[in-house]
Amino acid sequence: MKIAEKGSRVKIRFTIRLEDGSVVGTAEKKSELAFIIGKHSVLPGLEENVVGMKLNETKSIEISSEEGYGQYNKDLVFRLDREQFPPDVELTIGRTVQYQNRDGERVNLVVNDLDEKTVTVDGNHPLAGLDLIYEVELIAVN
Repeated sequence: MKIAEKGSRVKIRFTIRLEDGSVVGTAEKKSELAFIIGKHSVLPGLEENVVGMKLNETKSIEISSEEGYGQYNKDLVFRLDREQFPPDVELTIGRTVQYQNRDGERVNLVVNDLDEKTVTVDGNHPLAGLDLIYEVELIAVN
């Protein structure tokens, strides 16, 4: 039986739940994710807990907000003049828009509110400030 270890290329099927049991994202379909253990391309707590899992094993992994996407930062919520957005961009509450900062780095922002003159955007990750429970099934190990 194959066991996940550092350097293994793994594929997991997972659902993310909140502490109250509600599913984050879509409940109809589990997501799949492939990564190499030790490359640090996924949340550290997720990666660490996949180590030692056997093929087809399932596991519940709790990730605190600090270990996950960080605490919610109110300083990342700000107002922009509507004129800063191209006129062809349809702005609606909940839509994700990209913003390029002075260094040329692109940042995803979620539109929280808007009026005729301003757009309020949130630069926090949508899961920031939330403790998460990953229900994981190891579906491939190479």
